[in-house]
Amino acid sequence: MGYEKLTSKQKKYYLAKIERVLASNKLFLQNDFSLPDLEKETGIKLHTISYIINSQINHHFTDYINLKRIDYFKGKINDADWKGLTLEKMIQACGFKSRTTGYRAFKKHLGIAPSEYLKLYRVHSPRSY
Repeated sequence: MGYEKLTSKQKKYYLAKIERVLASNKLFLQNDFSLPDLEKETGIKLHTISYIINSQINHHFTDYINLKRIDYFKGKINDADWKGLTLEKMIQACGFKSRTTGYRAFKKHLGIAPSEYLKLYRVHSPRSY
């Protein structure tokens, strides 16, 4: 059966499996994570994964993974173990290959740079005097 002939139920199943594997293994944190890696982890054929992400998420694979990385960044910026990290280390911890790649993804998907996001949403501890 071709991926274009998948039923709605099959599409939901594949999408749920992709999401589950990505969430449980945090594969998107690997800076060299690729579509073939996801194929290997899920057992879903490459073209089917690509089709599911494109048709159900309305993004290409790279954008989808970068959105996962951005969401991870958003969830971690106020964690105690991230307080001492530089922005570059934070970006790398999210799976981006470089600071530039992280900045491009943030600008594309959020409209602001990661540094601006930090200024807006990072909670700073009150100073003790």
